[in-house]
Amino acid sequence: MMTDPNEKKKDFSNFAKYSSIGFQMLATIGVFAFAGYKIDEYRNSKTPIFTAILSLFGVILSLYQVVKQLNKKE
Repeated sequence: MMTDPNEKKKDFSNFAKYSSIGFQMLATIGVFAFAGYKIDEYRNSKTPIFTAILSLFGVILSLYQVVKQLNKKE
């Protein structure tokens, strides 16, 4: 049974697109969490409030980016 070469290209394209979304989410959340950590470190905070707030903001922003990319017409 032969498969269509265009179907393989489409499968690889989908794989690349969705895996890149995951890495983009990881990077966005990581940058915001690191910034919050550095702010808490600079302020000598006993509770890592900026780390928590900026991490949560990074999650919200990354989810917004994912929804925006998935709704984009090709």
